[in-house]
Amino acid sequence: MRYSIVRFLCCLLAGIGLFSCKKGTLLEGEKFMELSVPFVLTTTDTLDVFVDGRLERTAENIKGHSVSVLLKQKSQLQLSIRKKGSATVLKDTTVNVTTNSLSLSYAYDPALGFNQFVKGSDFEHPSTDSIAFILINKFTNFGSGKINVTIFRNNSKDYTANPADSVTILKNIPLGGMSEKVVLPVKSADGTRNLYVIVIRDAANGVDPNAEYTRDFGAPENSAYNFINDDSNAQAAAGLINGISIFPLSYDTGSKVYYMTDTQIAFQL
Repeated sequence: MRYSIVRFLCCLLAGIGLFSCKKGTLLEGEKFMELSVPFVLTTTDTLDVFVDGRLERTAENIKGHSVSVLLKQKSQLQLSIRKKGSATVLKDTTVNVTTNSLSLSYAYDPALGFNQFVKGSDFEHPSTDSIAFILINKFTNFGSGKINVTIFRNNSKDYTANPADSVTILKNIPLGGMSEKVVLPVKSADGTRNLYVIVIRDAANGVDPNAEYTRDFGAPENSAYNFINDDSNAQAAAGLINGISIFPLSYDTGSKVYYMTDTQIAFQL
């Protein structure tokens, strides 16, 4: 009997030791944090999510799907995304951690030009009485690459941009990059439909690429040609997020070639 009791106690203690050291078990005093990575677009890709160089999750890139990872609390982490099984990093970022819950949305759709970490609110639809824009810099004629874009209201569509009608300015949009989302009202206070026109300038020196054409043809100095919600190529819609590409346009008069700006719809979400 005594031998049986001793044997039972030894097994019990061994079992306690085994389970208390089991990998992944939460130990008293340890602090943890939750990292979530919501996907905001849909493609046929399957993505690997790495934290500090370690593969944590593999998931399909489906809008609304979120990858969640429980990690030991840390002050900083590196998050990177790759296609499943690939060593090539699609996107990575280093994040300073100040809470025990961190969410960083990821937008990936190369056909639309998306491969970036974003704020989740960037992809929330506006109400039907509002119109949302994301401007995409595809304008290759500036040495700096970066552009500043001022949005003006021009309900008369007289192709001018008046300072009093300036709505907002989006600065330092890099070549190949996108602006933050801008949400504007569809109608003015008197019920008139708002028309929005943009003026693009080199972020480094303020040059307007359309200025030479404007001068040569005797148009008003404040002329603006690129409407973003009332143009054959840029019919942005209310209640949606409208991606507007800004790209070079060459206009040959026969005696001179002008290098100007043009716009078109890149996506609507």
